[in-house]
Amino acid sequence: MATYSHSRLSTFEQCKLKYKYQYIDKIKTEIVTSIEAYMGDICHQVLEQLYKDVKHQKMPELKELLALYNRLWEENWQDGIEIVRKEYTVDNYKEMGKLFLIEYYERKKPFDQEKTLALETSATVEIAPDINFHIRIDRLTIKDGVYEIHDYKTSNSLPTQQALDEERQLTMYSYGLKKLYPNVNRIRQIWHYLAFNEDIVMERAEEEIEAERNKVLEVVKEIESCTDYPAEQSALCGWCEFRTICPQFKHLYKTEAMSTKELEDDDGVKLVNRFAEVCGELEKVDAEKEKLRQALIDFARKNNVENVYGSEMKVSVRSYPKLSFPKKEDPVRKQFFDVLKKIGLWDELAVADVYELTKMINCGRVNSELMKFLEQYIEKSETTYVNLRKK
Repeated sequence: MATYSHSRLSTFEQCKLKYKYQYIDKIKTEIVTSIEAYMGDICHQVLEQLYKDVKHQKMPELKELLALYNRLWEENWQDGIEIVRKEYTVDNYKEMGKLFLIEYYERKKPFDQEKTLALETSATVEIAPDINFHIRIDRLTIKDGVYEIHDYKTSNSLPTQQALDEERQLTMYSYGLKKLYPNVNRIRQIWHYLAFNEDIVMERAEEEIEAERNKVLEVVKEIESCTDYPAEQSALCGWCEFRTICPQFKHLYKTEAMSTKELEDDDGVKLVNRFAEVCGELEKVDAEKEKLRQALIDFARKNNVENVYGSEMKVSVRSYPKLSFPKKEDPVRKQFFDVLKKIGLWDELAVADVYELTKMINCGRVNSELMKFLEQYIEKSETTYVNLRKK
């Protein structure tokens, strides 16, 4: 029976190659984790101990918790923890986590706002035949008969309302809680954004929770039918532990380990440098070509000629009417299409947007059932793009 989790689904959605490395190939890398994730994990452990003490009728002092934070930080530190933002040091991140805990402690003491039922729970629930979902709740509480799922976030950004409306993690935890404890009626979802010393509280209706389960099953279906795992570059790549083996970045890591002489001799480095030079030269030529094109147009109009002759070549200069119609984003586009249908030109002019269809297929937006109908009309080949940009 397959078991999925929020983090597993998120990994697939972010980058299919990372998913393959992590969940299929199970590759271990030299990069253990990011400094942000490490700091977040230590904060979680301290907050777990805080509420464990409170549950046992012990009120921990702030200095005790900070001492625990320092001890856990030192004991668990290891080589391979990646710092992506090089302008900040390990101590910067350590002090940041400490500040999170101080502010949380001062705002929440004496920690009697609700009754803690469980800490760092771990369970799996069946969401469909042969498909399980793993839930791990930071803290489960009850207040006025309402169950509460708490989740601690050390992110440096607050979610938008749209992101909250589309949130999957705690919504699926709510589904799991109801499956595990059928007597549970109402559930609050509470995110503690420690960097902002702020809580966000939401409740989901039954239909919202069920809709989220169906969305999860759609992603699972896509995962289980996936046969191609391309690397998908994004802002999250800087925190990926597989950068050293990813085809998007492994040559970068190889060159960073080279001496000056090795860099000069590396075929890839030489090719990119020469390619950049040629592209720069072409840009200059294209700019000059455009100036000449405009000068020829001006000359032809001034002298009322359509052909301009050189020593061995001639240039033809002709103007034609240019017609523009409503573009995709234009609100009158639909009205324009309706007119074409009304006057009988639609069938003659309408063609499938095969470029958009190609994008849909490559992005996995056409499911396997529909692909069965399309396959017989697809001629497969390969197109390779070579683009120059800054590192």
